[in-house]
Amino acid sequence: MRPARTGAPPASYAVVDVETTGLTYDDRVITLGTVALDLEALQDGADAVTTSHMIFNPGRPSNPFAAAVHGYDDWTLKYQPDFSVHAEDLLEPFLQAGQIIAHNAAFDERFIRGEFSLCDHALRPARFDCSMRRYKTKHGRPGGLDKVLDHMGHPGRGKLHGALEDAWLCMNVWLWVHDLPLPEARADL
Repeated sequence: MRPARTGAPPASYAVVDVETTGLTYDDRVITLGTVALDLEALQDGADAVTTSHMIFNPGRPSNPFAAAVHGYDDWTLKYQPDFSVHAEDLLEPFLQAGQIIAHNAAFDERFIRGEFSLCDHALRPARFDCSMRRYKTKHGRPGGLDKVLDHMGHPGRGKLHGALEDAWLCMNVWLWVHDLPLPEARADL
């Protein structure tokens, strides 16, 4: 294991994505995908990622436009556990990570912090980084995930967006923008 350097980037990351019932402040998270990334292991060629994907009962119907993106119907979601049932377990990757990364991080951060807050848990402040913003800074062009994937030569996503798939793709964008190696695609995606 390499010694930690002062001012060095964090060695561990949580790359996240959420799908929600909609875009308003009243909307809720229905899925959370997390990819825990050990940057030192990745650079050493070792197994560097673990994944997690949870589906929740949001306690409200999805906006039809949101449902067309995430593909979950309200009947299916009604029979999932509430976020609060798994909040303690879900908190761990956020506490362990040196940094949390999301594509359009302001959106994901707002919803993730909101769900944890409803369960009386608080995430540490200012730990989110945005792969979309990093891409735009480096390449000087808009950075929606599909546009970035196209620029990378990666096949685009379909009409439906899964939180774990998008977290994995976000991790790939973040690594690519930072000229770091990409891990092999995993079967559990």
